[in-house]
Amino acid sequence: MRKVHGLHHVNIETSKLEETRQFYEEFAGLTVGPRPRLAFPGYWMYFGDHPVLHLIEIPDNPGMPNARVNRIDHWATMAEGYEETLALVKERGHLFREADIGDDHLKRLFVKDPNGCVLELAFLMDKATGKELKNKPANWHVNATIYELDPEARERLERFKQKEMVPAE
Repeated sequence: MRKVHGLHHVNIETSKLEETRQFYEEFAGLTVGPRPRLAFPGYWMYFGDHPVLHLIEIPDNPGMPNARVNRIDHWATMAEGYEETLALVKERGHLFREADIGDDHLKRLFVKDPNGCVLELAFLMDKATGKELKNKPANWHVNATIYELDPEARERLERFKQKEMVPAE
C-alpha cells in the first residue's frame, strides 16, 4: 500500500508575487531557486535543496469573494527561533495568533501571508520552562492527535479556533 511520507510542495496563486516571495523569505527562511521555464511568472522557493513552495502570479481579481472558499487555509512547518520570529512578525505588522493548544511540546505561531493564506510555524518548547528546545524529546508529539478523546484538549482547540488574528502592535 502506498502512503504519504512527506510534504512535497504547496502552490499559492497570487497577485502579490514580490510581497509573497519576501514574506516567505523572511518568515520561513525559504530561498528562490531554479524553476522550469513556464509560460507564467512565479518562483519556486526552496528549503535546502527541495522546492517546497511554488508561487504563481495571477492577475488581481477584485471581484473575488472574501469568504473562505476553495483556498489553502494554512500550511505548517517546524521552525526555530521563536522570539526572533515573533519580533519580526510584529515589526512587519502581519496579522498573527499564537497557540499552545496541545499537551505536545509545540508552540505554534500562525502568520497571515499577503494572500490571506496562513503559515503555521511550530516551535519545540519545554512546557515547564517556556524555553525553546534544540532537540526533540522522545515524547514531543504526545497528545498531539487525540483531541477527540480528551475533552479538555478538545475544549482548548475549540477556544483557539475562535480566536481572531491580531494585528501587530
